[in-house]
Amino acid sequence: MQHDSAYYRYSPSTRGILGGLFVGIATAVLGLAFDFAYRKITGYEFAEYININSIIFFCIPTLVVGGIVYSLITQFVKKGLVVYIVLCLILTTVVAFIPLGPNMLPSGQAMPSSARGLTMGLEILTGLMGTFAIPYFARHSEIWSD
Repeated sequence: MQHDSAYYRYSPSTRGILGGLFVGIATAVLGLAFDFAYRKITGYEFAEYININSIIFFCIPTLVVGGIVYSLITQFVKKGLVVYIVLCLILTTVVAFIPLGPNMLPSGQAMPSSARGLTMGLEILTGLMGTFAIPYFARHSEIWSD
């Protein structure tokens, strides 16, 4: 039995999760493109901590969680969209500037400045996609559904 998508409406939670998944996949692709371009421009080649796997496993789960948080805030908080955007911008700002600290590698060694630029760029990209793309795609589910 087929359903007419004009009559089917996803719940806010489903739209948040699936919107976050869609945005997460798109962000992973953009992040990989950024990683490739950044490495070509700067000549940075070290890939022990920042590589294809870490970019994918950072972007997708982070933005699925962002979609869940978006759906909860917009359902249960007055002016939820504004609250969500402000919280995301604050979190993105804090997280993006963490790599500027002197000892950011898991080994306790100082992170090379080229690695700082790469991680900061990926964190800003992920944060901005979570801040603005999740609300857009969660409200426009016809883009990622049939």
